[in-house]
Amino acid sequence: MNSRERFIETMTFGRPDRPAAGDYFAYESTRERWEREGLPRGTDLNAYFGMDFYPFHGPQRLPVRDSIWPVYEETVLEETEEFRILRTGAGDIVRVFKNVPPPAMPQFIAPPVRSRADWREFKKRLDPASPERLPEDLAARAEALKTRDYPFGMWVGGGYGYLRNWWGVEGISMLFFDDPALVEEMVETLIHLYGSLFDRVVAAGIPLDWVMFWEDMAYKTGSLISPALYKKYCLPFYRVMIEKIRAANVPVLMLDSDGRIDELIPIWLDLGITIMHPMEVASGMDVIAARKRYGRSIGFYGGIDKRALAGTRSDIRAEVVPKLEAAFGEGGFIPACDHGIPPDISFDNYRYFRDLIREYSER
Repeated sequence: MNSRERFIETMTFGRPDRPAAGDYFAYESTRERWEREGLPRGTDLNAYFGMDFYPFHGPQRLPVRDSIWPVYEETVLEETEEFRILRTGAGDIVRVFKNVPPPAMPQFIAPPVRSRADWREFKKRLDPASPERLPEDLAARAEALKTRDYPFGMWVGGGYGYLRNWWGVEGISMLFFDDPALVEEMVETLIHLYGSLFDRVVAAGIPLDWVMFWEDMAYKTGSLISPALYKKYCLPFYRVMIEKIRAANVPVLMLDSDGRIDELIPIWLDLGITIMHPMEVASGMDVIAARKRYGRSIGFYGGIDKRALAGTRSDIRAEVVPKLEAAFGEGGFIPACDHGIPPDISFDNYRYFRDLIREYSER
């Protein structure tokens, strides 16, 4: 089997020759450490570790400018020896500490939208007809993709996460009650943006094996909004998008949300989204418990506690082996770090982790 066939068979509970492999190589600081520890400089990590699926960057993901466009000009508003305060390309105002590289996050000071007037200006950057949003060579890409041997797809937005980005958690939480009509208008804007982009991609003949929704709508102990509010205001986005995705015969529907998503999983499964990412262990997500509850109706991409991978080999085995024994053989599971791989994981530890997965794959 090639990587495309293996990915589809794995994620649709078919019969792959072995389970598909994948992970999220996100941080330059991790690569720098690994190169100091023996990784050949400039190595393609996905090729080095024999990954079948990597949807975050590279040739398996259609490049789409799918949020605001044009972006804001990044502007430094204040600078000290320790930090910069700047307006980012997304329009946020953030404090970035100079000596703390990613995966450390900036401190968010203010979101780009704080009023209806802000929204009217911001909305001008959400025009799906902007020619720069999609590659100019869609027709040529469609032709070349006919003979692909790797899974190919695109990210297709979400109904809540972008609203939260635009207004901030507190701002959007209040808006559901203070101005629900504006929330509905913003969801309609998302439907128009992502629906139009998806239609253009399909009309160009681009074949899609997977789509990934993005929400990031939960924190350590639960959802940032109630499931009832989510169903009322955000599901119209999903109903439109999933109808389009089904009509395009896309076999694998995935969703990316950090945090504890237990109370949201039934909503997504009812919509037909079957693969959850990243199943963040620090927030209480457990692929063993989820598989026991939902059986083969749910799949996972992630689920391995990155904190354990920074420990001893015994720590790694204790974290990884029970999950492989409980859920790997059932299918629908690409075991991977439960987010980007941080630089406290050594090159040797990560290789040991991949060796364990390879050992179980060969069974």
